[in-house]
Parts: sequence; structure tokens; C-alpha cells
Amino acid sequence: MNIPLSRRGSSGVFVLIFAVIALLAWHAGPDANYDLRNYHLYNGFAALNGKLGLDLAPAQMQTFHAPRLDIAYFWLLGRLNTNPRLLACVLALPHAIATFVAFLIARELLPAETPARTITASFAVLLGATGAGSLPTLATTMSEMVPASLVLGGLLVLMRGAARDKHFSLFVGGLLLGAGAAVKLTAAIYCLGAGIALLLCWPARLRYRVSGLALMSFSASLSAALIAGPWWLRLYSEYGNPLFPYFNEVFRSPFYDPVNLADRRFLPGSVTQALLYPLYWAIRPQTLVIELPTRDPRFLLSWAAIVATAVPVLLRRWRLDSKELFLAVFFAGSFLLWEAQFSILRYLAPLELLSGAAMLPLLRRLLVRHNLLVPSMAALCLIAIPWTVYPDWGRARPFPPAVNVEFPQLPAGSLVVLLDPSPMAYVAAFAPVSVRFVGANNNLIHPGATAGLGREIEAVIRGHAKPLWGLEDSRDAPGVADTTLAYYGLRRGKECVQIRSNIDQDAIRLCPLLRGSRSGDVP
Repeated sequence: MNIPLSRRGSSGVFVLIFAVIALLAWHAGPDANYDLRNYHLYNGFAALNGKLGLDLAPAQMQTFHAPRLDIAYFWLLGRLNTNPRLLACVLALPHAIATFVAFLIARELLPAETPARTITASFAVLLGATGAGSLPTLATTMSEMVPASLVLGGLLVLMRGAARDKHFSLFVGGLLLGAGAAVKLTAAIYCLGAGIALLLCWPARLRYRVSGLALMSFSASLSAALIAGPWWLRLYSEYGNPLFPYFNEVFRSPFYDPVNLADRRFLPGSVTQALLYPLYWAIRPQTLVIELPTRDPRFLLSWAAIVATAVPVLLRRWRLDSKELFLAVFFAGSFLLWEAQFSILRYLAPLELLSGAAMLPLLRRLLVRHNLLVPSMAALCLIAIPWTVYPDWGRARPFPPAVNVEFPQLPAGSLVVLLDPSPMAYVAAFAPVSVRFVGANNNLIHPGATAGLGREIEAVIRGHAKPLWGLEDSRDAPGVADTTLAYYGLRRGKECVQIRSNIDQDAIRLCPLLRGSRSGDVP
């Protein structure tokens, strides 16, 4: 007899998941990833110290990302910087929550009479939780797991509510999905994926599905507005675009060119590649969907399982229950939206956690009567985990503090110009608040930019009468700083210093800048 998981049992599973994930975080080492150095640390500091509008694009286009999670990180760093292992365990909490909710979803897909239901769901979530997109981001400021927790929570509410209070589940599920999108806008694809699944698979008549979609959309919009609305309003009041600098072809802010900024590096290059995309990075390490070589078979396996399940369903030989059908359509729809919009593996965190669960409808029908369901899921884990090639996003040297930066004391009123697009904005958090930081040549601003923000930056640099300094990382962006200096008619002084930092191997150099160019410039 299969006994439903009690509240005490659920708590026990969560504690076990958190203990394992916290142990991994404890030994992983402090975070030193590119995004932390570029904007996560800076944005939290800037939001708490009134730097928006004073500093100008030091964290490139990411300067304008909503700082909610970054504020939380900066607050934690201020209290736990001297205990990096404890900080890592706290940062691992969203990862544990998302993994636990994925476990509940996997268990929800299995009928109560399924033998070893909890063990099967555990192997399914183990397969998903060890994916190349999510596991390497454990205990980092790469914030995929916070929206993933909310998205998966909304999905669980919708799946459970189909047979109970539909209106309540639609409203609460929408709130959670909208909150996920508000926390990180890339998670909006999961709101659309849930809407597609609701419209096609919700166990109700069509008119109730349409009205249910309207209710879910309303609650998602409500939570997104409550969470992200204040930031959107601030950007609109400052720059005339609530999502500045994105979607500026729509909003036409005078501060930036009328273009839609997008990272298209990872989009499929052909129809054939789009149709077989998971195959490409399942076979050998690739940089197709991520900046670093990665190999992961999970999405190939889950897609193969969904297609193999769809064939007998369409031939009316099998019948999926509403939960299985809802998850399959949500998974497929969200993946296709991701592929069309981003194709960046980290943004697939909710689906990656569900990649093992997506295989359960097929494997249960084929193997449960032979008592092979648990062995098959265990075998998939034993094959997939060693086969996976994980990207290394960067960890700091493993000793306290978590972030250790030695920034020189600069004179009051100094202006620091970030001369190249290297991730350097984080050092501003270790300088006096009165020191102004300006990005001059990065993924948002280039010398000679004619829109409002570019003109403002140029005017600030050319008109600054007090001490002027330049930050650069010639190893990361060779020659770019020289181009910036030449445009502004600046040269390096002789007293350059390396910024001592445990999160970028002392890569950044700070130089005094002088007007005019002549021989003897420090290279």
C-alpha cells in the first residue's frame, strides 16, 4: 500500500534536500562569476546608496536591471562576508526550495498506487537537479533558482488545483508565475507556457479554460506589477522606458537608440538545428547554448520521452491524465518559447529540474508492471551524471572573506571611468560613495554614442575638473581601453596600481588619467 507523503514526511524530504545542497555549497568555494563582478554586487550597493543617476552605466546594460535580489545579496554579504561557507549555505536555500518543489511535481505525476512512488520521484528530481544549467550556479548570485522556485510553485498549484478549487488555484498559480517573471523577466516565458497548457489541457470546457486563462493572466500581472512596478516606474520617470534600455524600439527613450537589445548568440542557426537542438549539446561539449563548453543529455532524453508518449496518445492507445498532459504541454511550449527567444541554457532552470519528471509518464507505462521503474530512473542518473560536462563559472580562492577588495583611497569628487567592457563595476562598492563611476565603452555605450545617455557620459568625462581615473582589464579586453583613451584625448599617468581582489585574480588596473596625449603613456 502506498501511503501519501505526510506533512512531516514532506518536511523530512526538504531537510534532506537542503542538507545535501548546503553540503555541496559548503565545499564549492565563494562565488566569483562574471555577473557578480559585472552587476550583481554593484547593483545591490548602488540601490542602497543612491547611486542610480549619479553613476552612469558602470555595469553596462545590466546597470538598469531590477536590483531586488542584488539588494538581498549585498545585505547578506555585509553580515556574512567573513564566513563565506555560511554565506554559501544561505545562498543555496532557493536551490533547495526549487529542487523540493520539483520533487513534489514529480511525485504528483505518479498515481498513489505506484510502487516506491517517493523513491521514483527522488531519482527523477536527482536527474534534473544535477543538470549542467543549474548545478554549477549553486550558491552563486546567478539568480535562476529564485524565479524557478516561484514558477515551479505556480505549476504545482495549477496541477493540484485542477481537481479541487479551480478558481483559487488559477489565482494563486498566476500570482506565483507572475512573481517569477517580476523577479527575472526571462521567466516570463513560463507564464506563456502555463497559459498554453491551461488553454489546451485544463480539465474543463473551452469557455471555462478561456475565463481561467483570463483569471490567471490577471493575477500574474497583478503580482508582477506589485513586485516590479516600482522599479519600472522609476525607469520610466528617469528614462522614458520602464524596461530601459530594452525594447527601446517600442518605448523610444531619447536616452538610447531606438533598437531592441537582445543576446542572439545562442539562437539556432537553421531549422534543422532548431528541430534537433538538444541533440547537439547532448553528444559532445558545445558552446551552442552557453558561453562555456557544456554537454548534457537531459533535454534530449526528456524530449524523446515526450515524443514517444505523444505517438500512442495521438493514436488513442494511451490516455494521459490531466496532470501528465498539463506538464507535457507546459514543458514543450516553454522550451519552444525559450528556443525562439533566448536559447541560453541557464534560463531553462525550471524545465531542467523537471527533465526527469517529464520522462515518468512514458517509463511508468512501460516499466511499472515489471518493477523496473526505480531501476530505470537510477540507471538514467548513473549514465547522465558522469556524462555531463559542467561549465565552471568561477569561484574565489577558498578563504575568508568571501569578497576581498583593496581599493585605493581616492580624493573626494574623483571620477572613475571604466575604459573597457570587462566586469569591473563591483569595485565601486569598496570605494567612497562620493566617487562617481562611469562606463565609457561597453555593451551599452561606445565612444561617440549620439543618444542621450551617451552624450551625458561624454559630457561628464570631458567636463570633469577634479581627479580623473581609469579602470581597465587588458587581459580580458586587450586594446579597448586604448581606443577609449584616444577618443577622449586622455592618457595614463605613471602611478597605476593593480586592484587586489580575490574574485578576479587581481586583473583590474587603476590609473590616474591626464588630459592630452604624448609619449611616455603607461602601456
